[in-house]
Amino acid sequence: MNTNRGGGARPHLAAGFIGRLLVSAALVPAAHGQPAPQAEEPRPWPETETVRALLRADAAAALADCRVPGLCRQGAEFAASVAPPARASDEIRVMAIFGLARRLSVDIAINGAVLRYQAGRGEPVAGAVDSRAYLLLAIDDSCVKLRRGDTERTACVDAGRGQP
Repeated sequence: MNTNRGGGARPHLAAGFIGRLLVSAALVPAAHGQPAPQAEEPRPWPETETVRALLRADAAAALADCRVPGLCRQGAEFAASVAPPARASDEIRVMAIFGLARRLSVDIAINGAVLRYQAGRGEPVAGAVDSRAYLLLAIDDSCVKLRRGDTERTACVDAGRGQP
């Protein structure tokens, strides 16, 4: 009692299989003829310049507070060479903002001299400090607000700049 019929459904399945096989075989050379998409060159992390800026600012602050004889320049001579005279329009750049919440610190280059400020303190805590230094009013996101006399200035971190 065999219920199989003598190949009635099989030719239809075989023809469908052969048809699919021919279509896939025809598509293989077309796929190999197309060039593989070029991988884009990896873009550098935007933080790389930020890290360099932090290292430079840290080194400048360390040299400003340096008291090792023979390695560092002596007090007044060093302060005079680092702190340029005040200009009508000072060049202020925020080098780095770092720390946690209430312990935020900021390194600011003012006319080339790097000063370190801490949130909640007006005067610089490191660097070549003089009587004409800006006072820190606030650190707000990536910007700082400074004041000297009647003049208030705002400066922000410029992450898109090539040189810190």
